[in-house]
Amino acid sequence: MIKGLTVCVLSLAATYCVAQEAAGLPPQSVSLQALPTVQRVPDSAAVITDLVHVIRENSKVVLNWQLTDSTATDFFTIERSSNSRDYEVVAVIKIAKPSRWFEWIDESPAKGKNIYRIKCASKNNAINYSNVIQAQIAGDITFKFYPNPVDNVLIIRSETALDIQIIDATGKSRLSQTNVSGLHTINVSTLEKGVYVIRVLNRLSNTVVQDRLLKN
Repeated sequence: MIKGLTVCVLSLAATYCVAQEAAGLPPQSVSLQALPTVQRVPDSAAVITDLVHVIRENSKVVLNWQLTDSTATDFFTIERSSNSRDYEVVAVIKIAKPSRWFEWIDESPAKGKNIYRIKCASKNNAINYSNVIQAQIAGDITFKFYPNPVDNVLIIRSETALDIQIIDATGKSRLSQTNVSGLHTINVSTLEKGVYVIRVLNRLSNTVVQDRLLKN
């Protein structure tokens, strides 16, 4: 004659052992042991920070940026736009070795407005974009200035009306001319030797460009 029956039920959450002494009697004991909870730690995501740019004298745009974790992604996608809406891929950069700072040079930027952003796809499939920056390349307002470096007289040639400022290293406007068009000269003999910025506003398109001016 069987005095008792033991039934063990195993699940993912716990183990139950039920002891039954005889038919129709309540179980004498129930043992419950919870399994430890396992939490999945998400893969790290690569985040781009501090995207900045420099325009070199040859009108090439140099982009520099930081990455929080270069081991979390394999490549960058450089995107460029002229209207902040429609972006085109201009470069795909593979990460050769872990680093914090990265650089890319746009050898052929468009004349006028160049808007850049960097797309980064992490290994955990997260997509991140950098901040958006804008670089203005001279040429869209059809003007030229020379000589550069300049001694006493700066020559301006323009097909449209321009407002011109010459700004020193402190940001102060030292010379200015308004509504300049055609062939025009500016006397810069009062400027000290050094590096200046020439800022040009196209009155027709309301476009502003800047370039470096050297004074002998």
